[in-house]
Amino acid sequence: MKSQVKFPISLYPIFGITLAVLLILSGCGQKMDLPNTPQSVAFGSGDTTYIQLAPDWTVNDGLPLSEPCDIVIGEDGFAFVADRGNNRIACFDRVGNTLDRPWIDHLADVSAWAGTGPDDVIEAIGQDEKLNLYIATGSPTIWYWNQYINEIGIQYILDSLIVYDTADQDTSFMDFGEWFYLDLETPQRYVILDAYGSDDPDRIDSLYRPNVFFTDPNPNRKFRGVAGGPDETVYITDLTDRVFRLALVYDGAVILKNGFSAYTFHGEFDQDVAGWGHGMGTTIDPAGVYVQVQGSQHFIYFTQTKTGSQENFFPVQKIREEGVGDFFSAFSASSDIMQLDRFANPMDIWVAEQYLGNNWVFVADTDSNRVQVFNPVGDFLMYAGGRPIATDSTSIEVFDLLDTPEGVAHYEGMLYVTDTGNNRIVRYALSSDVENIPGQ
Repeated sequence: MKSQVKFPISLYPIFGITLAVLLILSGCGQKMDLPNTPQSVAFGSGDTTYIQLAPDWTVNDGLPLSEPCDIVIGEDGFAFVADRGNNRIACFDRVGNTLDRPWIDHLADVSAWAGTGPDDVIEAIGQDEKLNLYIATGSPTIWYWNQYINEIGIQYILDSLIVYDTADQDTSFMDFGEWFYLDLETPQRYVILDAYGSDDPDRIDSLYRPNVFFTDPNPNRKFRGVAGGPDETVYITDLTDRVFRLALVYDGAVILKNGFSAYTFHGEFDQDVAGWGHGMGTTIDPAGVYVQVQGSQHFIYFTQTKTGSQENFFPVQKIREEGVGDFFSAFSASSDIMQLDRFANPMDIWVAEQYLGNNWVFVADTDSNRVQVFNPVGDFLMYAGGRPIATDSTSIEVFDLLDTPEGVAHYEGMLYVTDTGNNRIVRYALSSDVENIPGQ
């Protein structure tokens, strides 16, 4: 028999507290010290180079990494890795140790997630400011998992509300999603009189695990990249030649063990960002995606691989959104980053906006076994992932340190690369910052 709980009236006001505020109050992440032991591998140009830091990350929770293909660093500095060969998500602290969290097991067994099939293999991950982790598996489905809910724990699941309509002066039952959006449209019109929920352990356990966030009705869709965007949006790259945006829809609420509320979501299609084409602002076989806000403008960066074709196209794109749904190409056609032959199968992109302040762009140039670094307008700055070789007349860089790196991320002065072919995570810092990495 299902257990039903009537919430005390003192809990009703917490439904108006936003998750962003709760994250500030919770202090759910503790920053860790960073190692600063450099290895003798440097690359770059001019006086500034990147220095590889030791040790590499090769094992998580006792299991060696196998084909790590994507990485995200969250708001609290925790690192999540799409460990494709093991079909799991590996979780590290900033030092590279396995996170000591009970929820690690919820991410380690893909077969236990709601709605997964035998062909679902983790390909990409993304995270938003609400600590929702989004997961793509090369299928028409995106999953999501919330770190905050797992950190604090669930006491009750909200099932229904008895709501009084002050305008029509009548009372009705509503689920949380109905009340939430009515309250947004006409604040204070709908007053909660009673709330009922469940403390069923099986239902609670299901919310600790990744759940389906969005499924495209077209079974031929193949989602390969995902990024949490601003204003409660999620951006998806689809191998069937499109980049599009989802909107977060609030569909439930839970009472956490700290007495606050948190929400559950699903995604709904909102807007196409780029469709098939060879020109600027179009896409063929898109892969990695990153979203950035500068002032009132949104920028969507994505890479594309155009598998099996030799036709000209732009492997790295930057699209500017003005207003709502008006998209324009944002890199100049003459910039270095738009050169047609510069990249070989680039799989990921990241913009280092928080630490560097100058919005450097990092591209995982996968089949060239390196990372390329650009300034905000697309001018080339330096390579990453090579080693210097001295000859009789000059010094050249050979890109054989990395083996098909597919993922890249940046956090507080640290560059993280998923060295997919070498089954490891490699980290770098600028030579000017090795002795003064933030977080020490």
